[in-house]
Amino acid sequence: MKALFFSLALMCSATMVQAQGNKAEKAPAANAKLEKQFESLKSSSNTWQGYKVVKISTLDSFWRTVQETVASKDKKLENFEEEADAKLQEARKDVAAQEQQLQTMQNEMKQKELEIQQSMHDITHISVLGIDLPKQFYVLLNTGIIIALLIALGVMMVQHKSSKTTANEKRRAYDEMELELNEYKKSARERELKIKRELQTELNRVEELKQQLASVKKQPQI
Repeated sequence: MKALFFSLALMCSATMVQAQGNKAEKAPAANAKLEKQFESLKSSSNTWQGYKVVKISTLDSFWRTVQETVASKDKKLENFEEEADAKLQEARKDVAAQEQQLQTMQNEMKQKELEIQQSMHDITHISVLGIDLPKQFYVLLNTGIIIALLIALGVMMVQHKSSKTTANEKRRAYDEMELELNEYKKSARERELKIKRELQTELNRVEELKQQLASVKKQPQI
């Protein structure tokens, strides 16, 4: 911004110098006119003992010419100063407008930078349950969760296989125990039937002995 203001000031200075140059080119013409009139005044005057005798009217005329020339220069200088002030004010307005435009451009650039930063943030981040997370972290988190689930699934499959093997072994053991129990029941039933038959045989034998004893008692004694 300072460089811009310096450039504008330099342009204004160059314009002022050029205007001064143009006026300086016109000044020699006025000076030449005064010099010519002064020489004419000297040549037309009488000489007396090394002095020049000048008519008052001629001297007044020359003095009026000098005053007019000075007034004209003063007027031109005032006009130049006014013109320079006007150009300076215009240059200041241009500088202010440039500064305003530059400020607007800076604000637009800041807004664009904020939009770019927001876009980059949206590209590199993701919102999960209202939590803003970097996408790399989110990918790593999901990968970790998937790996943990796969490990848990593998452990569950191993446990299921082990449980199935244990259940099959228990089922075989139960079947064997049930078979042994059935064999034991069958054997016990057979022993029970055998004992019942033997008991019945003994009961029949006792009954026969009782009958023999009763028949002996009934026989007359000799």
